[in-house]
Amino acid sequence: MACSMRAALLEQTERTQNSSKADVERFIEESELKISSLESQISALVELRDRERACVAALRHLFSPIRTLPVELLAVFFGLAIRSDTRLYVRDVLRISQVCSGWRQVAHSTPRLWARALQVDLGLGRGRHGEQVYVDGLKTWLQRSAPLTVPISLMLDDRISQYMVEEVLETAPRWRTLDLNAPANMPPSFSNRLADARLDNLEELDLTRIRLNEYAAPTPLPLFTAVPRLRKLRFRIYSDTFTNFVPWTQLTDVDLHSCSPDIVFDILSQCTNLVRANISVDGSPAKVGTIALNHLRVLTLRLIGGGRRVPPFLDHMLAPALRELRLVSAGAWSETSFTAFQLRAPNITQLDLQDSCLTSDDLRTAIRNAPSLTHLKISCCRYCINDTLIDALCNKAGVSPLAPHLHNLYLDYIGNKLTEDLLAGMIVSRWWTDAELESRLVPPAVSRWTRVQLYGSFSEQFINSLKDLPSDVLLIY
Repeated sequence: MACSMRAALLEQTERTQNSSKADVERFIEESELKISSLESQISALVELRDRERACVAALRHLFSPIRTLPVELLAVFFGLAIRSDTRLYVRDVLRISQVCSGWRQVAHSTPRLWARALQVDLGLGRGRHGEQVYVDGLKTWLQRSAPLTVPISLMLDDRISQYMVEEVLETAPRWRTLDLNAPANMPPSFSNRLADARLDNLEELDLTRIRLNEYAAPTPLPLFTAVPRLRKLRFRIYSDTFTNFVPWTQLTDVDLHSCSPDIVFDILSQCTNLVRANISVDGSPAKVGTIALNHLRVLTLRLIGGGRRVPPFLDHMLAPALRELRLVSAGAWSETSFTAFQLRAPNITQLDLQDSCLTSDDLRTAIRNAPSLTHLKISCCRYCINDTLIDALCNKAGVSPLAPHLHNLYLDYIGNKLTEDLLAGMIVSRWWTDAELESRLVPPAVSRWTRVQLYGSFSEQFINSLKDLPSDVLLIY
């Protein structure tokens, strides 16, 4: 217990009662010596205490949950902690590797952390201060991603750093995807070097940020002919002339935007192994013939400019394996013509119409000729949804319903020509609970909804009439 000043004063008063001044000074000197001795002992004890505290903390750290995790699981956590945004994930990876030496070792030895999409500015520096630092950092980053393949985006303008180009092209055999962001007049030095590069693992090529053949560029686009694994291509063409630059028969996925329907027709006729196609085209091809796309499963066709008729383009297409069809900005179509296309593509399960002036009769016929239809999405089509079509979709006793396999419906900005009670009745007629299904002796003639999404202004009475549908099935916005 600590000694109070009053108690000490009483004790020393009694002690020095018969003492001289010299005796008191000797008492003070003896006490100061004792203090020095005690302080020395205290310092040693404090040091010993702090050392033992450090030992306890180290032992707890060694056996903490994060330390007992296998390295492989810790690397998985690192990957989950990294944000997907390209602007942020580089910072996240570097932060993780700077937490401690152990984490840095794990991060540096986990290539997949360094094998995410990387943007490289080939014009950065061009002799300015900091270019070498950027190149060194880029080299280190790419080295840590080895031996994995990497997605890479190259940004360049009329002037580029040749030193940086050489460093980046050394990793070309490991590129999995390549996104080129370049001017129409691509620097000849880069175009030639890229044409000579080994692209053994390139699977995806994105050229949408290069305006192909918009001008009479003196430097042609590099030829990507020796790319054995190339499967996906995205590009745009802004002229009526075009030179083949990829092995079209290899491609399974194409995004193509062109003002020339004849070029689109020629390209598609060579892409005999297409599985997915996203086509934006102006008008219809003047050339005749048939495009046989026997493996095509997903087709998006967007009409741009003045071409607003779908059939002249689809009239020349044979797609027996087609499952998903999306038509954007499609004007009126000939019922006979589109029906003929559907007979050549009899297995469509998903139909998506956007920004179309089709009539209700057009849509009803299209649905009737798609007996396997499971998904129907109608957006910004003010004339093709009315009470007649909704009534045809109703599940009624003794009546063969339209689209019996339909279970996913999306309606957005479809005009105001619908009777809410009829729409609600149609939706309810295709819904039942598990208990109701078990109690039925005869299975329903239609599939049960898995998702209904409605966008528009609906009355409270309409919303209340659908309250029995689960919130994860019915979504009204």
